[in-house]
Amino acid sequence: MTRALPSTFRTALSGYKRLLVWAAAFSVFVNILTLSIPLYTIQMFDRVLPSGSGATLIVLTIAVLGGIAVSSALEEIRARLLVALGVQFDAQLSTQLFDRLVERDSAASFGTKGSAVRDLDTVRHALTGSAIISLFDLPWTPLFLCVCFYLHPVLGIISLGGAVTVMSLAVINQMLVGRQIGASGKLSEESYRMTEGVIGNAETVRAMGMMPEMSRRWSAIRVQAIAMQADASKINSTISSVIKFLRYALQVLIMGAGAWLAVGREISPGALFAASLICTRALMPVDQLVGVWRQILAAWSALGRVEEILSIPLRPAAMSLPTPEGRLVAEGLSYTVPGASAPTLNEISFSVNPGESLGIVGPSAAGKSTLARLIVGAIKPSAGSVRLDGAEVWSWARPEFGRFTGYVSQNIELFEGTIAQNIARFRQTDPELVVAAARLAGVHDLILGLPKGYDTPLMPNGAPLSGGQRQRIALARAVFGNPRLVVLDEPNSNLDGEGEAALHKLMASLKANRTTVILIAHRPSVLVSLDKVLVLTNGAVAEFGPVERVMPRIAPGFPIGQRRIAESA
Repeated sequence: MTRALPSTFRTALSGYKRLLVWAAAFSVFVNILTLSIPLYTIQMFDRVLPSGSGATLIVLTIAVLGGIAVSSALEEIRARLLVALGVQFDAQLSTQLFDRLVERDSAASFGTKGSAVRDLDTVRHALTGSAIISLFDLPWTPLFLCVCFYLHPVLGIISLGGAVTVMSLAVINQMLVGRQIGASGKLSEESYRMTEGVIGNAETVRAMGMMPEMSRRWSAIRVQAIAMQADASKINSTISSVIKFLRYALQVLIMGAGAWLAVGREISPGALFAASLICTRALMPVDQLVGVWRQILAAWSALGRVEEILSIPLRPAAMSLPTPEGRLVAEGLSYTVPGASAPTLNEISFSVNPGESLGIVGPSAAGKSTLARLIVGAIKPSAGSVRLDGAEVWSWARPEFGRFTGYVSQNIELFEGTIAQNIARFRQTDPELVVAAARLAGVHDLILGLPKGYDTPLMPNGAPLSGGQRQRIALARAVFGNPRLVVLDEPNSNLDGEGEAALHKLMASLKANRTTVILIAHRPSVLVSLDKVLVLTNGAVAEFGPVERVMPRIAPGFPIGQRRIAESA
């Protein structure tokens, strides 16, 4: 815990200085009012009992009860202020975190997406719980020690020695526990990643009998993480017990020393009991810190991971641009996966005129899907650019760009919600536009055949739809809103004969609407009605040109005759 407070976190908290200042101000009064009981004790023994004055007793009792009531009210207000700070802090950073989790390159390694949100929750809990309250109260320990010295130097020395010992134990606790908590956190992150990976591919795991091996591997990681946490808890518990013993021992020593001094008439009996109360209060924040030390360490580690994600730059804000015609140009386009030595794509250049269709073919791992992601601006090029009507797609404002673009990725991703919501991209829109997109994709009748039609609820993985049905819904989503550019990455990989026919009809409709289409496919049959073909090999352009010139060379027997029939139709 020696590193400086992360800049993003520091900037976020600076917006809540007023809340922090008020919380600190209330801490001043809360801690000062804590002295009311020791003062009451002194007055009780030194004034009330010797004088036998009932009126003085009543006045002092009412005064101290008022002080306790005010202190309790201020503590409640301070707690509410910190809760409000936590809520506003989360509202400010959670959206930024979510945006960056979506924006980041999927190849980057920042742990699991869900764990990042859990990390922010951990930080928020530390900001609003007993940990930060202990930190607010800790600076007032010297005040109580000074009061002990004021009562008598011997009492002050005993209290100071006890405070130094307890704080030293707290530092030792941090040194012993901190490293294990950090290592345990990394192992826990690894187990989270493995959990998401195995659950995401549960069918493959079950079908191929991989569960025993996966379970053993997951269990080994989990057991090691829990063992480290258990060791840290044991150390923390042992030191907490020692500190608890020291607190009681200090009370005995203070009482014994105070009694000795009282017998010698160096202090009054009231000072004896007051010193015991004040010494206990002086050590309370340190004791509390040791109790929540694991929470503080966990929050500090989580804060570092949150800061790492928040440091990812977002796309710059861009002005609105007119609706594009669909002219697509790639110039010197290259992309290297973060951490890789060789580029996935290297110096890719091509152009597509408005309303033209381009097929992208090539062997596996040639970079076809990466090129599709670059074309729609899902990832940032390492070099070069992709421009739609002259504007770079990466810098285009995403909500606006999305209105002009349709995209079907290789891995079909539908979201939890209804079929209608998925097709409409979760926008508030006219249902007729949803139906129009479904009709264009040839999936309207399929949807009506479902028990709840367009209101059929979907799970995050698209269930209960089959793979082919999910792909056809994704095609309807891609053409929703009459986009000017549509990018389809293997849109027929899960389609049957009926779905394939619907795809050909969709391609013809897009062409008639002068929509620019980029299509990645392994089956040559779907390329029959396209205008151009780009052949990728090892991340570079091997061939680029009209379909009738390129395809016969790379795929002998390509049905050029069917292409002429399709064109005449």
